[in-house]
Amino acid sequence: LGEIESAVAHKGGASVQQGRAVAGPGQGQALTGKQGVPQRQCIPEEAEERMAPGGCACVDSCSDGPRAACRIVQAIIACLLLFIGICMQLTAGTHVDDLPLRVLCETYSGNPDVMEKSDFEALSAYYRSFAGVCTNPNGCAPTYAQVASFFLSSNAFAQFQQRVDLMRYADISFYCKYAPNQVSSNASETCRDVREACGGCSPFPCRLYPNQPTSPVDQSNWFLATGLFTYGPIAHVNCDEKTDVFRSFVSAIFKDQSDWEQRDVDAAAIQFHYTCLVDKGSSAYILNCGPVIALLGGIITTATLFKCAHGPPWPEVGINLLTLALIILFVGFWSISISTVSEISQYSICGDEAPPVTYKGRRYDGRPCIDRDSEGHVGYDKWNPFVYLLSMVYSTYIVGGVMTFVSVLMFLGLLTGFTETMMGDRFGKYLVSLQDTIPYKVRLPFPPKSRGGGQPSGQASE
Repeated sequence: LGEIESAVAHKGGASVQQGRAVAGPGQGQALTGKQGVPQRQCIPEEAEERMAPGGCACVDSCSDGPRAACRIVQAIIACLLLFIGICMQLTAGTHVDDLPLRVLCETYSGNPDVMEKSDFEALSAYYRSFAGVCTNPNGCAPTYAQVASFFLSSNAFAQFQQRVDLMRYADISFYCKYAPNQVSSNASETCRDVREACGGCSPFPCRLYPNQPTSPVDQSNWFLATGLFTYGPIAHVNCDEKTDVFRSFVSAIFKDQSDWEQRDVDAAAIQFHYTCLVDKGSSAYILNCGPVIALLGGIITTATLFKCAHGPPWPEVGINLLTLALIILFVGFWSISISTVSEISQYSICGDEAPPVTYKGRRYDGRPCIDRDSEGHVGYDKWNPFVYLLSMVYSTYIVGGVMTFVSVLMFLGLLTGFTETMMGDRFGKYLVSLQDTIPYKVRLPFPPKSRGGGQPSGQASE
């Protein structure tokens, strides 16, 4: 009797196991293997057992494996594109108006050295030599307004508005120690002489004071364009380096005035630095805000692949952030194009054009050459250093922006079902259904568990 009961129990267990393997939501027949042996399918209880306590599962059942893998691969590619894209954009966005002053001075004069206090003291002493009658036996020191208006004579905005508080956009000669080789061979001829001869025009390039050093004769430089509707290349220079030059300038100009102490000079330099940063703040905000929002949207979208975050409100938050990132991304393209393309477009690629079309780094119409220095040398190593660096920053931002744009579209495809729709029925079998991740199409992937040992509703017994 005991053996008979054991055999009956064994048979009943086998039938129950077979029934569990066959029964399932929307499944009528069991899968068979090579020799007709039924293959078990995943059931809700086993899916729950596969999940770690407190963890998340990427898929709802084992049959979703190939389709879920495709979504996971798409998410990984999107994450890689987004990471590379935002790194390129953030790097370029923070450096487009933060280029080294030494590069600009090397372009202007062929030497990267910047102005120091001793140079401004020599300029101040020269001014005293031709200043009008004054009560000071040592001569009259130039006022801030006089010096500022002189160095801003090449700035169309400052001249039109009669402003002397724009020294952060002063002529390049204010910042660079050496004069270019194109100045007069007469070492005593200064910018003041040139300005008087041309009736008050912008005299640059010229010597600021007699015997101002120039770069070596064999050291070539590059011509820089001056735009009417831009602040010029100096607008793209690092604020810290410009502030150091300005501090030396104020120290030299006001050193003989008893009411100016070192703390006053420092206060003026701090205000100069603060104003320079504020001028660039709006552009930096636009260029860097888009990548940051795209990063947040990508993180939330990736989280919705897991069951613990695929419900409301995360899919809607991801879609909203990614859409906002696309809008700001295009605004960033417009912003950096306005600030850099308008500067770069003033130059020309001259190539091997012979005189008189191109002569010593300039075309016949006066436009400077990007690929020729002041001695007429041609070659990739002879490109204008400042324009080349500015072009590289601009290109980096655009390429990074395109990668960010593609990654955002891929993330939107994961959230909205766009990928499944575009792939069609032929490839749709490789994509996991998105009904569980879209809030307004939420459904239970499995029938509810039976309560009290009863059959699940809507499921026929086998």
